[in-house]
Amino acid sequence: MDPDLSFHPEEQEVFFEDYKPPSRDAIYLPKYILYLLMASLIVVAVLYAIIGHLIKDLIHDFADWLFGMEPEEVR
Repeated sequence: MDPDLSFHPEEQEVFFEDYKPPSRDAIYLPKYILYLLMASLIVVAVLYAIIGHLIKDLIHDFADWLFGMEPEEVR
């Protein structure tokens, strides 16, 4: 057997000993910031749901005051 073709792990050099692959995340966010973002989105959604209904009722009341009451349908 040819000695040049045999495999000797102790003779091989290790390249890139200090190499660290780049992180795959484009933006690294700590967990607490992610939790704060999620909580703020929930708070904004709930406030929008509550205030949205109030503003809608206010607009209807203003339209009734401006144009007069809309007659209800008679069945």
